[in-house]
Amino acid sequence: MTSLANRVEIIKLAHALDVPDTDLAILAPVPADDIRTVRQSLGEAIFAQHEPRFRRIAKLASMVPPQLSARIAQMALSPLLGARVAAVMDPALAVKLAGSLKTTYLADLSTALDPVRAEPILSRIEADLIVEVGRLLVERKEYVALGRFVSVIEPDTALKVIASATGRDLLQVALFAEDPIALDELVRRIDDQRLVDAIRAADEDGLYDDAVTLIASVSPTSRARLVPLITALDQAGLDAFATSLHSYDAWPAALPALAGLDDAALAALANCSATLTPGMLPRMVEVARELELGALVDRLATLLDADHRKAAGKALTSS
Repeated sequence: MTSLANRVEIIKLAHALDVPDTDLAILAPVPADDIRTVRQSLGEAIFAQHEPRFRRIAKLASMVPPQLSARIAQMALSPLLGARVAAVMDPALAVKLAGSLKTTYLADLSTALDPVRAEPILSRIEADLIVEVGRLLVERKEYVALGRFVSVIEPDTALKVIASATGRDLLQVALFAEDPIALDELVRRIDDQRLVDAIRAADEDGLYDDAVTLIASVSPTSRARLVPLITALDQAGLDAFATSLHSYDAWPAALPALAGLDDAALAALANCSATLTPGMLPRMVEVARELELGALVDRLATLLDADHRKAAGKALTSS
């Protein structure tokens, strides 16, 4: 079974290799940590192979005025090469150059920039410039790049970047966030209406797997905000949501939040058509017992209709 983390890491690796993620479907059984290690090692290997060249170019850039150096860079360096040179450049000089570069070039460069290597530079760049570039990346739907930068820019700046983003944009940026702690801080500070927009986008565009990935990536407190929004979907949405939860076995992440729902919301999800899928309700109950959510199991026993009680089988009564 492909895990949520595995799915995201395959997409990120495909982005790094500039190939469709379907070309890497063979990696589905590989643990997410292993795929992440390959992706990071690949980036390091490519960088190390050409690092002396990057440093020579950076040294040349330091020998001419920043404005002239910026003009030369935009004419002679591809965004990929520019990103590699920026990673070895003196941060103070890099900040001066950034102020002289076109926003469009900075946005192109950002998609190839390693945010960890670039953190000393990003921490010194004016927030307004980061917001301007970030909004251009949102406009271009460069979600992988945006997700990687969430961990290295200030939350206030990140919130400004996504201020005019659509619900679908928010969902995609969250999907590719590298740092779960930074992502959770961002979700915590987004108002409920923006989160509703993200969930509505998931429903309208069929991005239920992305919504479930988001739920699994944030803290229990944030899950308690997100899950009720998802369970407020119509019947078709509930079916798709439950199917995604089950296909990725994301019940351990979702059930504690489901336990906080009122009876009507819990019954609507538990009695949807999808939960009649063989094995789904027994798995829900099994995980609930593993998490010591006995009260949730007791509530399910009373809220399930006859068909769903039959689908749950002995799981409801076994201890």
